[in-house]
Amino acid sequence: MPENIEETDEDAAFLHGFDRILSGAWSAQLLADSLRVLADGVCEVAGFGVAALSVLRDAGHLEIVAVAGNSEAERELLGLTRPISELEKDIADSVAWGTLRFVPHEYVLGREDDMGWVPTFTPLEHEDAWHPLDMLFAPLLDEDGEVRGVLTVDLPVGGLRPGPRQQSLLRRYVDVSSRVVGALLERERAAEELRLAAAARNIVRVASGQLSLDQLIETSQPEIIDGFRAEGMWLHAFDNFGRGADAIYSTDDREVVLPPELVDAAHSAARAAWAAQRVIVISRERPAATGIDPAVFESTLRYFESINVATALLVPLGAGEECLGLLVLVRNPGSREWRRSDARWAREISQDLGRAMFNARTFERERKVLEEVRALDSYKSRLIATVSHELRTPLTGILGYLELLEDAQVGPDTRRQLNVVERNARRLEGLVVDLLTLSRVGDPARPVSPLPVDLRTLVASAVELVGLEAARRNLRIDVVAQEHVVAAGESAELDRLCSNLVSNAVKYSHDGGSVRITLGADADSVTLAVSDDGLGISEADQANLFGEFFRSTNPEALAQPGTGLGLAIVQRIVQRHRGRIEVDSVLGEGSTFTVTLPRA
Repeated sequence: MPENIEETDEDAAFLHGFDRILSGAWSAQLLADSLRVLADGVCEVAGFGVAALSVLRDAGHLEIVAVAGNSEAERELLGLTRPISELEKDIADSVAWGTLRFVPHEYVLGREDDMGWVPTFTPLEHEDAWHPLDMLFAPLLDEDGEVRGVLTVDLPVGGLRPGPRQQSLLRRYVDVSSRVVGALLERERAAEELRLAAAARNIVRVASGQLSLDQLIETSQPEIIDGFRAEGMWLHAFDNFGRGADAIYSTDDREVVLPPELVDAAHSAARAAWAAQRVIVISRERPAATGIDPAVFESTLRYFESINVATALLVPLGAGEECLGLLVLVRNPGSREWRRSDARWAREISQDLGRAMFNARTFERERKVLEEVRALDSYKSRLIATVSHELRTPLTGILGYLELLEDAQVGPDTRRQLNVVERNARRLEGLVVDLLTLSRVGDPARPVSPLPVDLRTLVASAVELVGLEAARRNLRIDVVAQEHVVAAGESAELDRLCSNLVSNAVKYSHDGGSVRITLGADADSVTLAVSDDGLGISEADQANLFGEFFRSTNPEALAQPGTGLGLAIVQRIVQRHRGRIEVDSVLGEGSTFTVTLPRA
């Protein structure tokens, strides 16, 4: 309780009532009504003519859910939304009164954004007179300091800006409002999650038993419409050529014919969304979040408006890496915007519906695709091996003649040119060696012949190879090893594994940094962990880290020479030895590669 503020019996009863609501069983409607009671209390006890409560929705907008004190304000404000960026603008323009924020009218003169409801009255002739454009609000924060809502007040009783006592009373209600709004959002979120989970189960149950695309579309439609509370839907299954079964449903039995250009745009958007594993919201409330070309987005919105659609949720359907169709759910004007829970559960069912579509395809097509993939992989392996061998012979000749020219008497310019030729030839030689190694360790016809291999010896050799580079760059290399760290495998491949990991750690460390190599063993396995405090790897790059020829998107990493095959080779060696490799990395903080192999 603030100093010099006495808590009356009415105050205590009021606050105790909210404690009882928050601690007991309550419904969403009861809690929504409580927000109105809270707004009424702000008006009556704290002394304001208008009080409004906003809550933050998933779309990043604040929605006004309770208005008290003035019927005109309630009619104009209730249900309105504004982006949270406007709240940030208000905070930037405000003067802090503890947890309260006051924006004098002179600070907002000339602002072009919508100021909401502005009362009409003549301010008092007083230096602290309240002005129609004055704003007093308080962000409602959760335990982590994140905005959950806003309490806004207007028209202080007496016509003057609130003094210390009135501010203290208002701060008391800010605390209560934060708790109530937080409880409301949690309650709504939990109820919506339970409802959508049940709906998703029904959709999957109905769809999974269908082997015909027509039956799949026919039986899934009512469950999808009801589960996502949509007014209409478009479910489209691609065939082998990208087009296929198509069905459009509307709850009011309207016949909807989509323009061809909109269908083409939806196909492209669905494939892009499936690749990114996301859904797309199409709404004027969130134009920047769609990822669709602006011109296409605008034409789509105009078409939606012509058929009385306010917002749509485009859900790609697929299996594995292939997009097999799309689902578009629509809502009419007056319906609520799509929330994060809608999008999350739409993503959940997208894979189940995609698998149902996949199962509805013929087994012959599946067999044919599998044969094509196997033939392509075999051709790639043969091509790599052939090209590598063909490159090796002329490279050997080039490097041989360069060695003969080392003792030749040539001018400085010629020597520099010869050095450039040798550097590039060595880089090409490294690429050939990597390609041959990749082909060899990726050959399923050449199984591992395991023998006991002491990893401590291999690590010591790898450290010795990078010793000069580490010393030149003032890098410290620490090796911590248990006794008898002996793996079951092929010595040459495990030596390549160790040297690749250690050299990478040195290559991508900052000058003056450190590299730590840890060797351990238990009853069944041995572990090699190589850590550095260097560049680190972004989460996006980690997803493709072991792909062939993959290079990091980090400019600092790209500045280092490399073929993009080192980690692909490491992964194939680990897989051949029935082991596993894990990466723990934070961009800018360093990386740890941990390899676990069978113990000899």
